[in-house]
Amino acid sequence: MTESSTVEEPRLSAVEWASIRDLGRRVRYPDGHILMRQGGHDESVYAIESGEVRITLATSDGTESVVGVRRAGELIGEMAVLAAQPRSASIVTRGPFVGWVLAADRFRDLLARHPDMSFALLTVLARRLRELGDQHAIRSDDLPSRVAWRLRALVGETGKNELMLTQKELADWVGATREGTARVLTTFRISGLVHTGRGRIEVLDLDGLGRYARS
Repeated sequence: MTESSTVEEPRLSAVEWASIRDLGRRVRYPDGHILMRQGGHDESVYAIESGEVRITLATSDGTESVVGVRRAGELIGEMAVLAAQPRSASIVTRGPFVGWVLAADRFRDLLARHPDMSFALLTVLARRLRELGDQHAIRSDDLPSRVAWRLRALVGETGKNELMLTQKELADWVGATREGTARVLTTFRISGLVHTGRGRIEVLDLDGLGRYARS
């Protein structure tokens, strides 16, 4: 399978931020606050000023699977507003969150002010569809392959070898139990591929992980 794209999503420009501040309302939320619920019909778009959010999908067995993370400088919730569809996933803050919220009509005003954003959003949509396809594909791999693939993808997405990530969060990413994921990480740690600490995982040997991840 292909690696997850390492190209970062377009960040908002200074001019776009100025329009967002003109049209939107600044909000602050603590860790674990639900901004949007899967299946919801609210029509809001958020621009992340600081902090990050996790995107989760409810699975058929009642559990939740993490399918994405969005960080400062990115928009969230815009696709459902443009398509006039219910929310396809839930979005939950991870740590303190500061952002700007725009109602649907004001978001459309933003696009009218900055037509280039429409093309950028199409690029984002194409990337997210590819990410979802990749994530569905890796669910058929064995657990070490899934863990290695996800760690390599996160390093590519963030540009950092030290990931602020708990073992439970990683387990959610790969659709496994925390205990099973911890056993894989122990194997990787003994092999010198990763170092784990409280709430973080440092990738020491990206090529070594590549030997576990299927290509």
